[in-house]
Amino acid sequence: MNYVAQTTRGSLEYRIAGQGPPLLVLNGGHTNCDSPLGHERFFLDQGYQLLIPSRPGYGKTPSSTGKTAEAFADALASLLDLLRLDSVIVVGISAAGRTALQVAGRYPERVSKLILQNAVTGGRFPTGLIRLGAYLLFNPFIEAGTWAAFRAFARIAPQAAFRSMMASLTCLDTDQVINTMSPDQQQAALAFLLACRSGAGFLHDIHHHCGDLSRITAPTLILESTYDGSKDPCHATYAADHIANVELFLSPAESHLFWFSPHDPEIRAKMQEFLQS
Repeated sequence: MNYVAQTTRGSLEYRIAGQGPPLLVLNGGHTNCDSPLGHERFFLDQGYQLLIPSRPGYGKTPSSTGKTAEAFADALASLLDLLRLDSVIVVGISAAGRTALQVAGRYPERVSKLILQNAVTGGRFPTGLIRLGAYLLFNPFIEAGTWAAFRAFARIAPQAAFRSMMASLTCLDTDQVINTMSPDQQQAALAFLLACRSGAGFLHDIHHHCGDLSRITAPTLILESTYDGSKDPCHATYAADHIANVELFLSPAESHLFWFSPHDPEIRAKMQEFLQS
């Protein structure tokens, strides 16, 4: 069920799913609280209640609630107060990695464990021409047309559209990557991409900072695809080098979207081991 809370920082849209110990899931770029979540069923099956916010600029959470990762971390702490949650497990996905790190660093007593999934941490993201493309294609005045064009392309030629998007998410040959995926995984990955919208959120994401990682005390699991083409692998190693209680798990998953990889069972097993430890 979806809600809109009035935090000390402003309005914050969120969704709650399941019953059990609370797990705060911070979705990545171009997504909101209703976007398909690759490991949602996994976390529900593990017995967690999922708290999934729309980050500022996405969904019904306005940019004013927190353009910076620090400000939104404060808004999330306020949301936890409203929901009377003393502490949560935090999962930070992709471009939400810096927000997850800010929550864990600014409120260490409220984060019992931290999982980063192909997360952006320190350093510039994105870089070079890709960064320029983000400003041109995903700014709030253009992004609706960008994603509408992609959806139109997908209606006409779904495999070609899927291939064009996957090319930016892997370091490997795109056809090789797609061929490793089952038909169901290909369909789910395309559905995930078709649901994307950038709003004003993605241009906030690329200016975020991760904060002082030495302040993080929660046990941390970093999950990283070896062949993630969306960002430099230095993001994973930076976090691993600066967080005290950390484990870095490198997966041979073929792209940024490791939920749709044949290696995903290994990733799920590692998360299950970490959550039960």
